[in-house]
Amino acid sequence: MQIQKCYQSKARGKRALPGALAILFILCALLASEAAAARKKVLFIAGHPSHSNGEHEFRAGCMLLAKAINDSGLDIEAVVHSYDWPKDESIFEGVDAVVIYADAGGPIRNKLTFLDEKVKAGMGIMFMHYGVHPPKQIGQDYFLDWIGGYFETGWSVNPHWIADLAPKANHPVGNGIDKPVKAYDEFYFNMRFPTDCDECYPLVTASPQPDRMVRYINLWNEHGDAAFGKPQALMWCRDPKSGGRGIGFTGGHYHKNWAIDDFRKLALNSIVLLARGEVPATGVPSQPLTQEHLNANLDRPKPGEVLPLPDGSELTQKPMARPQDPANYGRKGKTKPKASKAKKKARKSNKAKAAAPDAASPQAWTRPLLSSDKERLVQVELMVKGLKEIY
Repeated sequence: MQIQKCYQSKARGKRALPGALAILFILCALLASEAAAARKKVLFIAGHPSHSNGEHEFRAGCMLLAKAINDSGLDIEAVVHSYDWPKDESIFEGVDAVVIYADAGGPIRNKLTFLDEKVKAGMGIMFMHYGVHPPKQIGQDYFLDWIGGYFETGWSVNPHWIADLAPKANHPVGNGIDKPVKAYDEFYFNMRFPTDCDECYPLVTASPQPDRMVRYINLWNEHGDAAFGKPQALMWCRDPKSGGRGIGFTGGHYHKNWAIDDFRKLALNSIVLLARGEVPATGVPSQPLTQEHLNANLDRPKPGEVLPLPDGSELTQKPMARPQDPANYGRKGKTKPKASKAKKKARKSNKAKAAAPDAASPQAWTRPLLSSDKERLVQVELMVKGLKEIY
């Protein structure tokens, strides 16, 4: 009888074993599910090509940053969608942060309501370089609420200059960065910020100086002059208590700057923050970029031309003389006096003369490029006797 009881007990144990395994399997599945839910997901949206090789390399830049995130060992993953808006919007499911690196605010004009709902539901959103320059109305209606600032034509400026990027003190964006990061880029500044935003603040600043201005270009204005010597936010954020975080970063014109370790770390730290992840004390780790890494996935690579790694020479460029009277600058609201009929007639005559080359003159010819021209390209004609081939 005792032996029988013992046998029955063992039998019951055998019957209980599958049930215990089932419970263990369910617990493991729950833990895996919780881990997956805790894992952050970042979506990069890269814009179309728009500049020459090595500039505005949105796709290649996104791919470099996404790979660094995926190889970091942190509980975060990144995917890249290139060019147009994703046709399958299910790609946004579970996304904690979206980074838009594209021209003129990116391909969002028909998706503003969609993005606004996502941000209000908690998705972080970041715009980089030309991405922070949307049409003014979109900037006012959406960017101020999403990221706390934007580039406004006539107010902001876009010179190419050498900046000492200083991260906000005692803030995770600067983790692992011991000193200001020196870089040459088209760093926009004097952004349009809200005047009453307690949850908006600079993440990275630099003070523009005339002797650091390498190139003044088309959108320079008097506000740029007024900003000399004053700290300017080149990366900033809006950090609301509810809803998604927002970040803007004006750098990223020159692709090779991603090969500057601390420049890259600033961006990676900010992206982890954007997703409400934890930035390691030493910053987001990433491997140094080689020339092969830098030249991978370029939009318009030129045969035989290889983008060089930064060597410091870009930081020794001489400053450009400040424009004395850029277009629409210095007029202070005064209207331009109307030209007299005689001047208009003379101007029309000069244009007509410029439009017709002298057939007897065998030389390269082009008509003048006029400020009133909508198209900024002109045709060049060559008239050379005996010409058979052009090299």
